[in-house]
Amino acid sequence: MRSVRRADGTPAGRRLTTALRASGLVYDARNRRVSCRGRREIDLSWSYLGADDRAGPNYTGQAAVDSYYAFG
Repeated sequence: MRSVRRADGTPAGRRLTTALRASGLVYDARNRRVSCRGRREIDLSWSYLGADDRAGPNYTGQAAVDSYYAFG
């Protein structure tokens, strides 16, 4: 969740987890896993703005990017 950012660069993790849970999904922060049971249609109404490849390594040590979104 740390790699999801708002258009101004601030973290969007809390807003994202709230939106996922409101859509009926489950977010397990300990295992960093999003899941659901059954089929669902999800509309988060977010627009992808781009990515920044200078984010540095993620929690596993692998190279990562920050993704930027506008919230609608």
